[in-house]
Amino acid sequence: MIWVLGLLAWLGGIVAQAQELPHCIFDQQSIEQKATLLKKATSGDRGAQLQYQSIVTDHNDRLKSCRSASWLKTQALWIRLYPCDLKGGNLDQILDNVVNFGYNRIYVNTFYDGRVLLPQQDNPTVFPSVVGEQAPQADLLAEVIKKGRERGLKVYAWVFTMNFGPSYSKRPDRQGAIARNGFGETNLQDPNAIPEEAGVSHIFVDPYNPRAQTDLKNLIFAISQRQPDGILFDYIRYPHRTQRITHDVRDLMVYSYISARTLLSRAQTTAGQSLIYDYLKDGRVARQVPIGTKLWQLPDGKQVLANGNDLNQALWQLVTEHARHGVTTFLAKATPNQAIPSGAVFFPKANRNFSEGIDPRLQPWERFRTMQEWHPMLYSACGSGDCIVNELSSVVQAIPPGIKLCPAIAGFWGASLGQRIPLEAQFTALRNAYPNLDCISHFAYSWLDLKSDRERRSCKLTPTDRLSYGKDGLR
Repeated sequence: MIWVLGLLAWLGGIVAQAQELPHCIFDQQSIEQKATLLKKATSGDRGAQLQYQSIVTDHNDRLKSCRSASWLKTQALWIRLYPCDLKGGNLDQILDNVVNFGYNRIYVNTFYDGRVLLPQQDNPTVFPSVVGEQAPQADLLAEVIKKGRERGLKVYAWVFTMNFGPSYSKRPDRQGAIARNGFGETNLQDPNAIPEEAGVSHIFVDPYNPRAQTDLKNLIFAISQRQPDGILFDYIRYPHRTQRITHDVRDLMVYSYISARTLLSRAQTTAGQSLIYDYLKDGRVARQVPIGTKLWQLPDGKQVLANGNDLNQALWQLVTEHARHGVTTFLAKATPNQAIPSGAVFFPKANRNFSEGIDPRLQPWERFRTMQEWHPMLYSACGSGDCIVNELSSVVQAIPPGIKLCPAIAGFWGASLGQRIPLEAQFTALRNAYPNLDCISHFAYSWLDLKSDRERRSCKLTPTDRLSYGKDGLR
């Protein structure tokens, strides 16, 4: 059975005797009563099952009432699920824990590490199932959506976008879709890749590649069939590097065949194409062309002519704009007009320009204007709330009317971690700086109990496990 008593001990003074604004955390007695009834219900006690359903409904109503009275209308939580969450009562307890903390929305990691949260027997994508053969008929995504809604939770699917994972990189028919730099390296081979993005679970694709575009579009379509309350797109960018500022074009992930061919096709003359080719090959050009010569068009259609200035600067602008345009195009092709809201997840600092170069992630978040929601990740830590307030300021200035803002923060309830202040202090800092902000999310569920998360992640289902999914419940 998934933890609850450890949760209560860890919460300590955070658990109130009654729900308090703005976080709506439930009282300890209610939490213990619900967990006890769930344990009995899972064992087959019919009376306990009825009582448990009654208290789940009551907590749904109480959470809804508390949230409506709070300035923080949406308190969301990022969460990843694993095969053993299908064991009888486990998913129920996880979602009860979410409600106990006052969260009323969850972002479920539906596509991560190259695997998708679809059943093996109903998976039309090129990506393997998270659950796989352990329970080939189990639809963990549909299950969490159904159980979440029973508790008053809105359930979003959270997907990695340009990060397709290890299974994709091993397919012989998808080698051309992998993003590469000017040295022929993928992000796994780049010696300056940051460790978390050089691991085998991360492989970035060329956003211009039609196969990668189709694979993502098919994935989103399959997820949409489960009717989540929204879909959030993460990793809408290129990989990060230990060299936080990139100034050499050959370090950019724009050298895959389709991307490079598209870039060369932006030339309007033979002279322009020759300059692009030499710049990509050598990292700079030394020659000039006659003033007034047509060179190329930028992705926005603007024509560039030779003006006597250093051509390297104009070429740098062309390549970086080409890279950013690839990101926005890839996202647009994955998000056709549909009733399900879509949101962009991004780092506010991931599209910075410097006098000596650019941020290698090239994440043009200010152009994600077709999204209904923006989810900036505010993960700076400085011993106060000032750094996350400052991070959010650029987003607040850029966000167009009609797009919902819901920033993400990281940390622990009631405790600091180094320079990272407690969650409630971060909430307060954001509230004071931006009084109209009514949606904030917390990364992540695993931070609520790291030991339990490790156990869930490593757990394997066995033939004797009683699973709970679908219309018939326990299996």
